[in-house]
Amino acid sequence: MKRIQPGRSIEQQIKRLLLTVLPVMGAIIVVLIVMLLSINNQYTGVLQSANIAADFNQEFKTQLDSGMYNHVIRPRGDASVEDLPMAVLDDAEAVLRRLENTTTLRDNRWRVQSMLDMCENLRTYMKEIALEESYDLRMELLERNIRGETGLTKLIETYMHDFIDDEVRELARLQGSISAQVTAVIIVVTAGVVVLTLAMAWYSVRVTKRITGPIGALSRKAQQFGEGDFTSRPLETHITELQTLDSGFNEMARRVDALMAKQIEDQRSLHRAELELLQAQINPHFLYNTLDSIAILAESQREEDVVTMVTSLSTFFRNSLNKGEDIISLDAERTQVASYLEIQQIRYSDILRYEIRIPEELLDCRVPKLILQPLVENALYHGIKNRRGMGTITVTGEADGNDLLLKVTDNGAGMDEEQVRVLQAGIYEDRHTGLGLVNVHKRIRLYCGEPYGLFFESSVGKGSTVSIRLPQTRTTGKENTAP
Repeated sequence: MKRIQPGRSIEQQIKRLLLTVLPVMGAIIVVLIVMLLSINNQYTGVLQSANIAADFNQEFKTQLDSGMYNHVIRPRGDASVEDLPMAVLDDAEAVLRRLENTTTLRDNRWRVQSMLDMCENLRTYMKEIALEESYDLRMELLERNIRGETGLTKLIETYMHDFIDDEVRELARLQGSISAQVTAVIIVVTAGVVVLTLAMAWYSVRVTKRITGPIGALSRKAQQFGEGDFTSRPLETHITELQTLDSGFNEMARRVDALMAKQIEDQRSLHRAELELLQAQINPHFLYNTLDSIAILAESQREEDVVTMVTSLSTFFRNSLNKGEDIISLDAERTQVASYLEIQQIRYSDILRYEIRIPEELLDCRVPKLILQPLVENALYHGIKNRRGMGTITVTGEADGNDLLLKVTDNGAGMDEEQVRVLQAGIYEDRHTGLGLVNVHKRIRLYCGEPYGLFFESSVGKGSTVSIRLPQTRTTGKENTAP
């Protein structure tokens, strides 16, 4: 790769042009240089303010809101003033004080001072929340004073956006002034010294090519970047500003390429998690118990039950593999869980009944595979088998606006409120619950996003209901389901 030599700035290029005609222009050149330097200093100051503003944590509102929310919902015995996310606020104040020393715009000085005042108020509100014992009042204070639409984090974010907009406009204005001064130099020198007209024109064209040529190359590189090609080479230019811009552009391309590689790795992790779930479902104990049951039925000459159980077992394993597809139709998922329930009903005919009620119009919805069977297995072994007498497992589906709501309900032993709370917390915090549900919830979140997943309801002695909320997405092509 060709090594780019250190170059000169645009200002140095302009100075070189002026020095070329200095013997003739004299005092006019001096005055114009002073004017250019003055505008350049303003430009540098505004550019410095814009660069410092770029250092402002773009996740300030999200981090502070999330940190305060976690602090509010934490039990009071675990929460204190020392646990408040003050570090986020300290970083923001440090950036704001740097901006206060660099910005030259009166409105932006006022914005910075206002944001510093708001940070101080935020500190007071955060301590007030930390010292409040009532959960409801803490949540109300959080929404009203900090993270709500009228909260201070939203206001600070708005002020910072306005600050950056004004600095960018000021940069554009100063750039226009610099262009005007360059034009004035050319016009005055050309009018005063005819002899230097051709030399100045030649030099101006040369400088223009040195600027517009690399800018055109940067434009083509940006188009290449937009098309997904992140390979790049250093720009061949002797202008330091463009070298700096190109260096930053290449670093951005490198980081985006790294993020895309990470996204690919995340997808691989998703497939690994699915394989782990599949292995968990093809459980040796389940297979051994089913084969033992088939043997007992055969010895008892219950040929019809043997045929039914073998057919259901075959269907169960064929649907589990499903040709490697991760997303299947709800019809295929229904067939899978029906096969499992048929096997278990033969094994536990004295305690188990089941019913599947899913409307026909929902069967072409697309869902992650193997999300119902773990819930049914959990209902059988932790619900029905822990009660006396016959029990029923019901699988239902319904449309809820633009969402799909699937429910697995049993009338088994049930759980108390504390058990439900611990179970729900374990699902959302990705803790091992011992019930095989974390993997299902995690896969739903990875495929469908944050609003979706598993939700629990239960009552001791009355049974439990596990709800699955998914977006309604329809099959685009023909879906082959196992018989």
